[in-house]
Amino acid sequence: MELRDRKLYRSTHKTFEEYCRVRAWRWRSHRFGHNRRQSYLLMDAAVIFDNLEQKCDRSDHILPTNEWQVRPLSKLEPDIQPEAWKQAVESANGKVPSHRIVKDAVQRILACGA
Repeated sequence: MELRDRKLYRSTHKTFEEYCRVRAWRWRSHRFGHNRRQSYLLMDAAVIFDNLEQKCDRSDHILPTNEWQVRPLSKLEPDIQPEAWKQAVESANGKVPSHRIVKDAVQRILACGA
């Protein structure tokens, strides 16, 4: 996010998209390998992760382990995301929930008109 927000990519590339494309091509063997869209998805996930880390009950402290798990939470306002995550963890019997479980929790909340 810092690269994008502070426009640090401009020292070598004209746009953030170009930076991501070139980095993906150069570092594919090193698992960077993602494009501009994936970069933005990862940045969005980082914001959601930080929100969960700050607001979720420390006694539970079960946090996401990848971007795919938190992607459905982006449909919710930040103040509702921790509740959806909590419901997903409960549905996963106290373990890190899958994408599908998180998506189901989000859909239940949206259906209730949150």
